[in-house]
Amino acid sequence: MGETPVWPAYPVGPRDSIFAIGVASIKYTELESVLRFMFATVFDVSRDDAMMLVSKMGAAASVTLMQRKLPSIEWTDTIKEHVSHFIEAFGICSVNRNSLLHSELAWIEAKETVLFKMTKKGSTDMAVPSLGELRQVADDMNTYCNYGRQLGNAINNTKAEIPVFPVSAFPWPSKPPLPRNIPYSSGPHPV
Repeated sequence: MGETPVWPAYPVGPRDSIFAIGVASIKYTELESVLRFMFATVFDVSRDDAMMLVSKMGAAASVTLMQRKLPSIEWTDTIKEHVSHFIEAFGICSVNRNSLLHSELAWIEAKETVLFKMTKKGSTDMAVPSLGELRQVADDMNTYCNYGRQLGNAINNTKAEIPVFPVSAFPWPSKPPLPRNIPYSSGPHPV
């Protein structure tokens, strides 16, 4: 597939920043799929049921239900801690995704990407993320896609009366550091 250097003919901002925002959007969709997998794991329902329920309720309500259910599940504290960690990271990734996709974009001499959005209180919040920070949003989503899958597979394998696979096939993943929020504020930003 060749590049399309003439599209778009209108200005959209620094290409690398736009690309990073697009990758974050794609990775978030994948992360939502992993959320459905974790929902199925927590509630012990089929993938199809989890897909239907999470799609109907939305990610935020699904996360809330998982948080409420987790204390009553007869899992070890370590497993619950891992699932809570995934849920917390998902929340941060979700905020970052929503911020990116619901912000207007401006740029100065095609070097800095300036994101701004109206708050519910009527003020304008801005962020001037570096290209590295934008890429980190997508990288964090990718990290938690992998972590969530590994965690769900490890839990599902160990909760079976007779594990389907050797435990070594689905080792417990290490908890990655939590993602950081894109720093929006209403104050002045150095550019």
